[in-house]
Amino acid sequence: MRSLGFLFCLSVLCLGISACESSQNSPQYTEEDLAELISFGSVGRGLQASLDTTVTAVITDSTTWMSYSDSLQPIVSFTSVNFELETLLLAAVKVNSGGYDLRFELVESLRDTLVATYRLFSPGDDCRPSYAVGIPFEVIRIPQRPDPIRFVQIDEAVDCTSS
Repeated sequence: MRSLGFLFCLSVLCLGISACESSQNSPQYTEEDLAELISFGSVGRGLQASLDTTVTAVITDSTTWMSYSDSLQPIVSFTSVNFELETLLLAAVKVNSGGYDLRFELVESLRDTLVATYRLFSPGDDCRPSYAVGIPFEVIRIPQRPDPIRFVQIDEAVDCTSS
């Protein structure tokens, strides 16, 4: 009887030790590891710009914004911006044919970095695009934040005919 009690205590002790070891080896997540979505709104977008190359930019003042906005040809006039409260993000991609579009999809805070993800839509293999240089772009506004910003481009081809 005494040996059964000893074995019981020994097994409980072993289970307790293994539970502690497994919890120490499993990842410990904090709130900082979870992404926080950042609200954003479009300031304007278009398909042509007077830029020599692909551009991603963080614009924090009206002087810089004026230099960029003079080079961009929006589909509809740009909306106004309050640089005391807002920062602008610009993505513009130089392409060799028509049929492209660009849209921001997501801005999220990951630890101490903002990640701005945009999608570049290109014509699918069944399309007949015009061959002329274009620069699809979008400018969005986000609340001012001190975090560095990283841009991520996702490419997606869009078929012209339905399957």
